[in-house]
Amino acid sequence: MQPARLSDPRSRYAWVDFAKGFCIVAVVAMWVAAEMQGHVAKGQAGWLGYFVVFAKPFRMPDFFLISGLFLSQVIDRPWRHYLDTKVVHYLYFFVLWTLIVLPVTWMLGLQPPASLTEGVQALLYHLYDPFGMLWFVMMLSVYFVATRLLRGVPVWILLPAAVLLHLFPLTTGIYHIDRFGMFFVFFYAGHVFASRLFALADWTLAHRRTAIAALLVWAVVNGALVKLALTEHVAVNLLAGFMGISALVSIAALVSSHRWAGWLNTLGKNSIAVYLGFYIPMVIIVPALQASPLGRSPGLVATVSMVSIIGIAVGAFHLANRIGLKFLYDRPSWCRLVQPAPRKDAVRAGVPACRVCPWCPDAQSEPMHGARCAAVCQSHLAVIPSPNGQHPP
Repeated sequence: MQPARLSDPRSRYAWVDFAKGFCIVAVVAMWVAAEMQGHVAKGQAGWLGYFVVFAKPFRMPDFFLISGLFLSQVIDRPWRHYLDTKVVHYLYFFVLWTLIVLPVTWMLGLQPPASLTEGVQALLYHLYDPFGMLWFVMMLSVYFVATRLLRGVPVWILLPAAVLLHLFPLTTGIYHIDRFGMFFVFFYAGHVFASRLFALADWTLAHRRTAIAALLVWAVVNGALVKLALTEHVAVNLLAGFMGISALVSIAALVSSHRWAGWLNTLGKNSIAVYLGFYIPMVIIVPALQASPLGRSPGLVATVSMVSIIGIAVGAFHLANRIGLKFLYDRPSWCRLVQPAPRKDAVRAGVPACRVCPWCPDAQSEPMHGARCAAVCQSHLAVIPSPNGQHPP
């Protein structure tokens, strides 16, 4: 089995940003619920707690799977180019935001170091053992390198090996090795089964009623597995993860044509802004709301927290671009192994030139238009998308 290359990107890629939007909401929800329960008795997170528990089996698996979805587009490129876009790209954000988030949390009085020496030691340690949500960004670079190194191994060998690593996780004491097996099976599955996932989205759009019925059955089954704590068993959790991924693909495909779901699309396109920027406002807003009169209603605290935290993260991103802090979300030229080719504004005969994704690490030099441009753009963005949140037509 060979990873399929996407043949019809215009009709088959639209749901991806909606799925990413859902994933980023689920991730923020998990952290907000944990923050709420850190200040009150466990379980007091209102409706958000139920949502977090329901989404747990597929929340991070889907995030990693989407990251590998377009890997076949770039995996055979030269090593220097590949390392620039798939390793340096992510490590830049990992290091930068470690150096931002950790000191800010200390300034807010959250476990500050006793001395400057301890602070430096803590920063260096968390560049090895990631702080908070930043582990995902770091592990992406590890998965991209591993998949490139192992691309010559047949799928029928590597996929079962990835399953075994998930079922029997390693405990070496080395962070990157021990974490590797937890989600690599989902990342690799996104790579090798990309065409089937896009086919599932196509099938959903062609059989909407049947798909909705199947989603209702899945929701009941997933809820029952979670309620009975069966997803705590690693084999059941793996199955529930892939079931949830399939469901989310179908949900994203169904809502992708509706204007009311445009906010998910926006969050998907700006997922880097939300993922990197939600933590600091969260540790300020949640305790403040719980200490206010709103604290009597956990559900209201959860709702206001989610809306305000995500809104602030997106707003901070746009503000950073306006005041000269674009480097927070867009890798500068000095941190690139390969410099993007200059854009051309040439116009094809009778066809307006498409602006070639300036945010893409792999920005191309030739003008592109329509579906082809969208396919290239999506193949570069994976989970962490454009800093300006705009995709070409």
